[in-house]
Amino acid sequence: MKNILLIYGHALSHNALKALITEDHHLHLTDEASCVSEAITKIRQQPCDALILDVSAPETNGLELFCDLKQAFPALPVLIINGSELIARMVHFVRLGCAGYLPYTAASAHVLPAIHTIARGRQFVMPQHVQPLASSQPLLHERLSLRELQVFFKLIKGQPVNAVAIELCIAPGSVSVFRSKILKKMQVDNNAALIHYALAHHLTPVTGVAGRAATLPV
Repeated sequence: MKNILLIYGHALSHNALKALITEDHHLHLTDEASCVSEAITKIRQQPCDALILDVSAPETNGLELFCDLKQAFPALPVLIINGSELIARMVHFVRLGCAGYLPYTAASAHVLPAIHTIARGRQFVMPQHVQPLASSQPLLHERLSLRELQVFFKLIKGQPVNAVAIELCIAPGSVSVFRSKILKKMQVDNNAALIHYALAHHLTPVTGVAGRAATLPV
């Protein structure tokens, strides 16, 4: 039996996922969490075989949440449930290391096979996503380490260095070093350019972000 942890998404999808898992005798819903930080605490207390992360809430950046999880548990298989129909979003998640990806429009018949596949240590990709993945080209942000990606996603939200340091439990000086490395690897000069890049490549929700590019310090 595979132990599964579910991180809340929208109530409707959460209840549907919970029902599917509890009805499968080969799966056990070990726990639920309302956010990634809570999930990290629970996994440290009770390890699981796979995790389901619903990143459909419009005010959150699922890529940022996913990177936070991968930094804490690099080997833990994660199934992403996403409301976005953008192929680019799926490509980003898979290339950053998620074990499986399902859009909201996926049939319920795909959900359990996806969970079983990633819990066995294999990758689950829907047939219509195989070609876009194969033809996608590497982007500049893929040069970043997981820690650098964490810093990147927090910088493009407009968080100052000290706030990023507190959230990631690292020294402010370390955040500044990571920022310098990010700018160099991504061939840009400032945070505003990072935001423009993130928006252009669908790495962040547009709401509440686009207007920050002009006001961020360089």
